Amino acid sequence: MPTFHVSVLSQDEIHSLPGTWSTENLRRVLELADADDIGDVPDEDLKEMCLMSLQDLGVQRAGEVVLEAVFAEGMRPGVRQNLVNDLQEDQPWSDFADVSQQRGIFVAVCLLHKAFPTRFGTPDAIRVTVRVQAETDAGFTAIDPQQSAWLVRVLAGGLDRSTFLHRLYEDELKSGAFSEAAGLIWEADAVAQPVDSERSRTLTVFASSQLLGSLDAGRQFRVVV
Repeated sequence: MPTFHVSVLSQDEIHSLPGTWSTENLRRVLELADADDIGDVPDEDLKEMCLMSLQDLGVQRAGEVVLEAVFAEGMRPGVRQNLVNDLQEDQPWSDFADVSQQRGIFVAVCLLHKAFPTRFGTPDAIRVTVRVQAETDAGFTAIDPQQSAWLVRVLAGGLDRSTFLHRLYEDELKSGAFSEAAGLIWEADAVAQPVDSERSRTLTVFASSQLLGSLDAGRQFRVVV
């Protein structure tokens, strides 16, 4: 199995994911909110109109609308209805049983917080930038931020064994299928850089604070994956 040397270059708290509330997504919210003359609204005014429309609906209905815009048919109406109260708790995505939907819950709270800042807490997540260096050419070709299972296993090498990741996924971190990994990593990409003769790539990873909050900048570790 390839060996990697990992350096945590930075770790930042963030309050939204880039590009999640595009003009298209905001128009979808307005449609679900039964707003009038949506097609006449300039793109630059969409967010303000969206927030006002949500406020007019009230917290419960607004929450259902935003969840429908995020999940569409992926979440049943009854679940959306019952989930609105939970969204007002601290970091509700971390407690949601379906790991694959935790990112979507975070995205929903990001918009709802802007519409109802006293009812929904400020959403926070983590952006980590790491430099992953392989010891061999074969290992270098394995560096792929889109391979969620591989990436979670690499990052787990820098986390204390008492963290929830190691406690909940002890067997999955060792080998075999790891379907939950795709839900644990919300976004990941390689940072554009010149060809690196040292067999390394720089990766940016977005995930929950619960997952990567203890992966401090400056930390270095070795992992075999």
